[in-house]
Amino acid sequence: MPRKAPPSPPGAEDRRDQVAQATWRVIARDGLDRTSMRAIAQELGCTTGVLTHYFRDKDALLDFALSSIVSQLRLATDGADIKDLGVVRDLLDQILPTDASTKTWWKVWLSFTVAVMANPRQAANHAKLYSDLRAFWTLVFARLRERGRLPASVDPTLEAEMLLCLVDGIGVHALISPRTLTAKRQLEIVDAYLARLARG
Repeated sequence: MPRKAPPSPPGAEDRRDQVAQATWRVIARDGLDRTSMRAIAQELGCTTGVLTHYFRDKDALLDFALSSIVSQLRLATDGADIKDLGVVRDLLDQILPTDASTKTWWKVWLSFTVAVMANPRQAANHAKLYSDLRAFWTLVFARLRERGRLPASVDPTLEAEMLLCLVDGIGVHALISPRTLTAKRQLEIVDAYLARLARG
């Protein structure tokens, strides 16, 4: 059983968020295997002692960094009032690697995704996230169909699966071939998908 974290002083959440963002930058730059407490401390301009004040070890810090990524993704979707496919496009624009910030997010996410293949606990967390996303998009497509924004022939569950595959595929290829899959091209692919979806 993991030990409970020590009580956090005032302002600790802000500092922990800063540590998480510094961790993302180090992972995106150096890779997950080469990410260390020392490298993260250097990125923050502090000592490793400052980090251990908030996180007991590297594993605890990486767990928090991953959970912060998941939280950002959930914030992007939670409470979204998707009335039509235009709102779907806007939401996907926020998620896809179309700028420096989201590219960093994707580099870190994919680093963790590869690493969890050998970590059953983290693999379960990833599976839960994808299950939540699948349920979210299934609900979105079902509601759009009910509102007449999508043809009656659309299968919400199938479309949710297809969208997840599309987003993951765009994310991977945009990092591998950024000159080919530019931000503009990513959104052109999304637009083509949504146009096909609207036609049923």
